[in-house]
Amino acid sequence: MTAERGAVAAQLTHRLTSAGIPLDQTGLTPLSQGADNLVFAARTIDGRALVVKTPLRQPARYGTAAWAGRALAREQIPAPQVLWCDEAACVETLCPGVPLTGSADRLDTSGDTPHPLVIRAVEGAGALLRRAHDIAVRGFGKLNALGVGQAGSLAESLLHGVGRASRSEETSGLASAARRLLADNLWRLRDRGPRLLLGDCAARHIFADPATGTVTGFIDLESARGGDPHADVAGFSVREHPQVAQALLDGYFPDGPSVDQSWALTLHRARISSFLLQFHTHRDEHDVAQRIADILSADLKAITTETPTPLPDAFT
Repeated sequence: MTAERGAVAAQLTHRLTSAGIPLDQTGLTPLSQGADNLVFAARTIDGRALVVKTPLRQPARYGTAAWAGRALAREQIPAPQVLWCDEAACVETLCPGVPLTGSADRLDTSGDTPHPLVIRAVEGAGALLRRAHDIAVRGFGKLNALGVGQAGSLAESLLHGVGRASRSEETSGLASAARRLLADNLWRLRDRGPRLLLGDCAARHIFADPATGTVTGFIDLESARGGDPHADVAGFSVREHPQVAQALLDGYFPDGPSVDQSWALTLHRARISSFLLQFHTHRDEHDVAQRIADILSADLKAITTETPTPLPDAFT
């Protein structure tokens, strides 16, 4: 552990003890750093395995994660339970198993042919995700600690920020086209009221038992949102290997998606791809940006020609 992380760990240990969560003599052990948090493993004196987080930037949304975890638990959907949090730290139960990417430092499942157990786990995750999406929330967009979203309508939440300027002319052009086509086709989306979304639905945020493929938890719930359930499914397919994306669809739509559902998936993919393209371009992650640009270009063509697809047409 670096000296800097050691100092953070010491401060967190003191705060946890003050909050009535004393740790065993091992203390805090660093885990792979996430995009938003420094993350540590810990164990209480009575043997409970924990994850301890502190944000890399403010504001943290640990209260949102606590609310979403409780909401999922009430429906018997596995997720970490927040034991204590404030603006600067969060303590939650550890989900057993491993992420569906195979390791915590791998961002997605693209590239390698997935193992059959991963496919089985993703199908199970799709079925669980469909149940999670039955949970109603108040308002669209980012949820606060009471499960209330910031936007009053689906349209307001979807168009916010889409098509912002980028330093890349090609990226700006694709993003602007995505905003225009999304605005022109919002009428195709069926607003059935805001439902609980994971918000950052990705294989690295789904844990499973590596021996059985049983899903053991949806993690990183700070990104939970209120919205159209198709957005979670669409976001997953942008990031993951085509076979993994298909497995989630198979679990989520046991009878296959309808035409209306294919429209929703295509429109949400275009919106999410627009954000991700600008994000990865800004970070000079050119390979990932190119893959997303291909997906976005294919979806914009599908929208223009009125031929929506459940999965990105760029996969075929």
